[in-house]
Amino acid sequence: MQGAAGGEIAEVQLLQLFLEVNSDIDTQFQVWVSITFAVLVASFVAGHRLSRFARTGLVALYLCAAAVLLIRYLRAGALIPYVHDLYALYDVVAPPGVGVSGPAGLLRMVLFTLGSVVASLSVLFPRMGKLRDSGTDDA
Repeated sequence: MQGAAGGEIAEVQLLQLFLEVNSDIDTQFQVWVSITFAVLVASFVAGHRLSRFARTGLVALYLCAAAVLLIRYLRAGALIPYVHDLYALYDVVAPPGVGVSGPAGLLRMVLFTLGSVVASLSVLFPRMGKLRDSGTDDA
């Protein structure tokens, strides 16, 4: 297959590139979900035993990791238009993109934002979401 730029590329290679970009987007989101649940579990199990300094440090580390993942997620999503341009260059019909746009991308961003806020608040204020129990000790 000859493109307008003069290079040769197979349709299979274009599809593989598209799938790799989408896979990278999914991977970034999956890693974020994993660290968010780890922070929530740590908050539930040991949050009330941690000093304010330790809780603040944990939230700072979590937010730094979440910011790095968000940046990588958005950068991977920004590659989707370039992949579609390659499809157009070689006169190949591009598969519909997942990327970071559309309903799935919007829901991921809402989940990312709300999840990060809830995880951070659960560490900073561990008793905020704790249910009142009838005199049992969880230690």
